[in-house]
Amino acid sequence: MTEVQLRIITETGAKVPDGLRTFLSRDAELRGVGRARWISEAPKEDTLGDALDILTLVVTSTLALPSAIEAVRRWCGSRGTTEGVDIRLGSQRITVTGTEDPAEIRRLADLLKAAYPESTPGDGSREPAL
Repeated sequence: MTEVQLRIITETGAKVPDGLRTFLSRDAELRGVGRARWISEAPKEDTLGDALDILTLVVTSTLALPSAIEAVRRWCGSRGTTEGVDIRLGSQRITVTGTEDPAEIRRLADLLKAAYPESTPGDGSREPAL
């Protein structure tokens, strides 16, 4: 089974709150099709700075993308702010703010699905099957 690894950061590029990881880990709809965890990413060569922890959401396939986006939408909507988070897969990036309707969720999932073939092992976009 091929897994899809989504990278989640704030719109400004900062680390998302751990509350999102907790929310995703406890989400009943994602249970069995996804898991959230922190992955440390070393600074790029020839740059200064600490390693950055990036929240990743690993889903079982591209079919689980709408459920994953919907879970992130619910978390963003529960915060009462307009600040959203970016979800990245390969070179594609979408922003989820918590105000998306079902049609928008499907459109966003399709955007990410379009980027899936360009994700290859070794680029950090996919991890090996468990």
